[in-house]
Amino acid sequence: MSDDNIIPFQLPPKPSTPKPPPMLNIPPVTQALAAILIVIHLVITVGDHLFSAIDFKTIAIAYGGFLPASWSGSAPFEWWTPGTLLTFSLLHAGLIHLGVNVLMLVAMGSGLEKSIGVRDYALVYVGSTLCAALTHFAIYPDSMTMIIGASGGVNGILGAMIYLMKPQQSNGKILPVILIYIGISVAVGYMGTPDGSDVAWVAHIGGFLSGIGIMMALIKHRK
Repeated sequence: MSDDNIIPFQLPPKPSTPKPPPMLNIPPVTQALAAILIVIHLVITVGDHLFSAIDFKTIAIAYGGFLPASWSGSAPFEWWTPGTLLTFSLLHAGLIHLGVNVLMLVAMGSGLEKSIGVRDYALVYVGSTLCAALTHFAIYPDSMTMIIGASGGVNGILGAMIYLMKPQQSNGKILPVILIYIGISVAVGYMGTPDGSDVAWVAHIGGFLSGIGIMMALIKHRK
């Protein structure tokens, strides 16, 4: 009897199943920004609890917050003052302030980063942050009140995303959205936050409008 036709037994191959998508599909730059904001706030908070003799939050705001008066001559212009144009966006007053900004950053930033790429996304965020500070300075040049928070850059992302999502043939229809946003920002600015803190609503508007402007320029450049 010949064994030529005997086929050795083999287990059938396992069917390939696609891996389920991650619960939070956050692109890298948005992940990094959110992580930086959270880590900085945690370090300051933990430092305040572990070392009661050192007020980490006050020191961080003193060196990292944006003080308009330092730029108008009403307060000293220190060696670290130029850096505060960006470092103010890394600091937050409390968990609610941090949480709102991080949630908005993840919600809006993820879609924008995937749509326009890392370079243009970073340009929108950094440009909106700078414009937010400069807009606040333009309205309150002699203010001795520090502003902190990532809201300027986050609102810039919101503005850029709104402009990117609008139909290209409806250029004028974004104006009502802008007016509604400004109205809400002014109202929130005058009412304040639930814990009684002031809101830098001028900086929010500056960031939002600059996000739209930067997005318009990027789209025009790509055509």
